[in-house]
Amino acid sequence: MPVLPTSVRRRRPPAAPRVALRGFTLIELAVVLVIVAILLRVAAPGLSRGAAARALAAQASEFTAALRFARAQALARGAAVTLCASVPGAATPACQHGRSADWRSGWLVFADRDRRGAPNAREPLLRVQQPLQRSGGVAGTRASISFTAAGYATDAASRYVFEPPAAAVLDAPPALTVCVSKQGRPRPADRGVCN
Repeated sequence: MPVLPTSVRRRRPPAAPRVALRGFTLIELAVVLVIVAILLRVAAPGLSRGAAARALAAQASEFTAALRFARAQALARGAAVTLCASVPGAATPACQHGRSADWRSGWLVFADRDRRGAPNAREPLLRVQQPLQRSGGVAGTRASISFTAAGYATDAASRYVFEPPAAAVLDAPPALTVCVSKQGRPRPADRGVCN
């Protein structure tokens, strides 16, 4: 085998200089954490307002759906159906009594054949709403509303105001109002006013 002169021999490329790898310093990490904390503090009120507004909208929507369900059941059954504010913490389903009630503890929809406005063993419960979470209260002008077989509300027109939770006092979303006409049709109120 012939020996190649040294000038023709392959030379290895020179090794790349080593670059020192380093991570974050403690000061850089602290600066980043301070910036993140400031951004979260600025964004938090908007996030809580949005969450409170979504909770209010969901509660008003559930209540409106329950009113529509009760009215539809009265039409379908050809008999009275009542929706009432449930008694908080009651062992058996019971309705609050009086002219007005706080609907925050939930509500009951039941067939009301005897038109007493209270559920009993002979009248089936059609729907039960559990107590509302993240609610500042639901004030209604009535403790119950009954629908006739023709779908009309047996009482005068009524309204129900859904308040934001107390935790959302700072920059709280506006309250939502649901109106029920004498004809028994539920609808959201425009700017909180029932016409």
